Amino acid sequence: MSRVAICMIMFLFAAKKGYTAEIFISIFNEYNLTALVISPGNGNYTVTGDGLKLYAAEENEILYVSMAGEELVLRGHTGVLGSFQEISISQYEKDGWYSFMPVDPLHERRYYHGSLQLSIEFGRIKALNIIAEDLYIAGVVEAESGLGWHDMYYRAQSVICRTYLYGNLARHADEGFHLCDEVHCQVYKGQLTSDEVIEKAVKYAEGLVITGTDSTLITAAFHSNCGGQTVNSEEVWLVRRPYLRSVNDPFCSGGRSSSWERKIDTHDWGGYLYEMGLGDSEGTTDPYIFRFNQNFRETHYSIGGFRIPLSKIRNDWNLRSAFFDVKVPDQGSSILLRGRGHGHGVGLCQEGAMEMAAKGYNFIDILQFYYTGIIITDLTDLY
Repeated sequence: MSRVAICMIMFLFAAKKGYTAEIFISIFNEYNLTALVISPGNGNYTVTGDGLKLYAAEENEILYVSMAGEELVLRGHTGVLGSFQEISISQYEKDGWYSFMPVDPLHERRYYHGSLQLSIEFGRIKALNIIAEDLYIAGVVEAESGLGWHDMYYRAQSVICRTYLYGNLARHADEGFHLCDEVHCQVYKGQLTSDEVIEKAVKYAEGLVITGTDSTLITAAFHSNCGGQTVNSEEVWLVRRPYLRSVNDPFCSGGRSSSWERKIDTHDWGGYLYEMGLGDSEGTTDPYIFRFNQNFRETHYSIGGFRIPLSKIRNDWNLRSAFFDVKVPDQGSSILLRGRGHGHGVGLCQEGAMEMAAKGYNFIDILQFYYTGIIITDLTDLY
């Protein structure tokens, strides 16, 4: 049995028994932390070192943790409290929270629900936020979407986030946690504002996930704005998913990321295309042959018999999307990329989904519009 299946069964067993599933998230995962400050802000927190209870931390008390060789040194308002292999800050009320601020390297302060577990791994402090599933999902929804959107949009996004969570529980299993807080997992920055609309939306859609017709959790991809047409998965990732099919999207045209422009020196563009194989010598190509229009999404930028994947151009030039036209102004000294959308274009278009929700569409309608032939079901029905 796969590690993912084992994790799923354990979580589903907990859910059916009425327990709240806890998620282990590596926070500030991309930083080589060597010192940090923690401060309980609400609720009762117990501080333990190597499994032994040290004391109960008071609200607003400042705890300083730093590395000293292979151990963590814990300091409080009374001075050094000891050196340990592992330090835990555990809470017992769901509404409890604490602040966490890296000191070395210095970074912004963030706020987290749940508990905290600290240890040393690969010459840095590994910090794990142990948090209830619904609070984690609410944090991800806000981090990925921002504030001020319709309840139905947040319901759709929460189902997407839960689907990703349970489809990737074993992603970091060898490192001792479920997911990290980086983009390649799901962006997570703690409790943020604890927005009531988001919290209610997550609660309403509790337990719901998205599967394909084979009852397997889908890859619930999403992006900011598709520019009017989403993309087949194989055109971006070379893997065909039957539920990630291109759809025409009339809802995102008024979004803030619906259009963009980028001016590039003609010589630079010609030199780039020469490196890719166009022309006999650098800089000799007539700039007017650079013209290119996408009335609908294409996979390649084509000039005569020359073709280059648009996704490669997007990555090489750090463009907002691969959905763009190439214009050559009359003076010919520069070319103009006139683009649509922002992101890879696969799956749900967030700005389109936001507009659908504002127009009165149900969150299930929104999900079924962007993901082809899917089934929305309760997680506990899968095993």
